[in-house]
Amino acid sequence: MESSQYGANPVPPATGYGIPPYPSAYRDPTPQEVRESDDVESAEAEIKQIASAIAELQGRLERANDQLSQAAAVQTTEIEISRMFEEAQRFSEASLSRLEMQVQEIVLEAEAKAAEIVREATEEAQEIRRRARHGTSMGVGTDQELKAVISAFASVNGELIKELNALNAMLAPLVDRRSATLAQPPSIRRSV
Repeated sequence: MESSQYGANPVPPATGYGIPPYPSAYRDPTPQEVRESDDVESAEAEIKQIASAIAELQGRLERANDQLSQAAAVQTTEIEISRMFEEAQRFSEASLSRLEMQVQEIVLEAEAKAAEIVREATEEAQEIRRRARHGTSMGVGTDQELKAVISAFASVNGELIKELNALNAMLAPLVDRRSATLAQPPSIRRSV
């Protein structure tokens, strides 16, 4: 009689469920099976360690990506703020330039008006002198005309002085600011 894997009995013993038990249940494992089993367990442990390391590296990668995204957002914000400051600087310089042109126009108009007033006053004074030369004494009317012309001339000059002082006071802060900006090194001016 031939011996089977179940020992001397060719029919496996009943397990109570109609399914024969595994052959290794009835015998001790061979050294090779033990080594294979140990190798499998060792491989499973290494795979678990590798999976754990991969999971940890994935977590680090996600955190690094989050930090990179935040850094990129901060850098974008800084660039945007810098661009806005540069635009504000250009706008300020353009506004100041336009204001300077307007001031030049006002000054030219004031000079022209002053020159016109001086010319008119000079003409009237020459007329009064001419009349005075032709007559020995000035009449009461001529005397009053002269006083009126001098008074008008003084009044207009006073108005011009007030306007020029107001214009000067208005320009002083702008000129001081521009002088301060121009005194800064170019690298600071660009960042402002």
